[in-house]
Amino acid sequence: ITDNESPHFTDITGDGKPEIVCNSEGYFIYAEPNWHNPDQPWTVHRVTPKGAWQRFTHGMGVGDVNGDGRRDIMEKNGWWEQPASLEDDPKWTFHPFQFSPGGGAQMYAYDVDGDNDNDVITTLAAHGYGLCWYENQPKDGGITFVAHTFMNAKPEENQYGVKFSQLHAIDLVDMNRDGLLDIVTGKRFWAHGPSGDAEPSAPAVLYWFELRRSKKNGIDWVPHFVDDDSGIGTQVMATDMNQDGWPDIVVGNKKGAFVHIQSTEKVSRKEWRQAQPKPHKAD
Repeated sequence: ITDNESPHFTDITGDGKPEIVCNSEGYFIYAEPNWHNPDQPWTVHRVTPKGAWQRFTHGMGVGDVNGDGRRDIMEKNGWWEQPASLEDDPKWTFHPFQFSPGGGAQMYAYDVDGDNDNDVITTLAAHGYGLCWYENQPKDGGITFVAHTFMNAKPEENQYGVKFSQLHAIDLVDMNRDGLLDIVTGKRFWAHGPSGDAEPSAPAVLYWFELRRSKKNGIDWVPHFVDDDSGIGTQVMATDMNQDGWPDIVVGNKKGAFVHIQSTEKVSRKEWRQAQPKPHKAD
């Protein structure tokens, strides 16, 4: 039974074949099929002790947090380190850290600031506000994180004045082919109907946030508006649907199914600058 809302189908073991990684019956697990006889039941590997995780748990990801070449499991309260060997199903080591208190969207391990260690990217609340990256910092022979929240509940909390709620899903993809991974996310419309969530009837926006690094300004996430009548679901995917070399965005939710095709055109440097998002000016 898959209990969390956004399980992963990815190679967590490093054998070149994908497994399902999820929360199930109070455990984090990975499950793998019998590749020689796929009609047989899958083998389930419990990697954690039983915890307080319940149905519809929010916030989970798979990635190499500590740079040892093995993929770990991230969750809202910390991360589980994959051991050197998976033989005999050992329990993984837990490293506590409070990422998203209520549980956010998917979680990614990625070197945001280019300092050769992986940071963590996620949202703060699947049914509330907040988009954040957590800077990897060495501490006492281990790892801690410094939170950088770059969008929250108020326009002034984002450099460009962007704010929306219910960031229930994110994807991490190089949208503009500059070699850096960008964030694709938006608003999940009517996740729990017309009440119960922050701004349930606000426009179902879709954005991608461009990662920019500079010595002068450090890390910037520049918001690029895509649409205001589709949003996201419990998942969102950016992939090249029409094979033109540019990622497109695929969405399925309570508004329907959408494919947003990315297109490009040549413009002057002046036109390009005029089209860039402008910093927010407080009233």
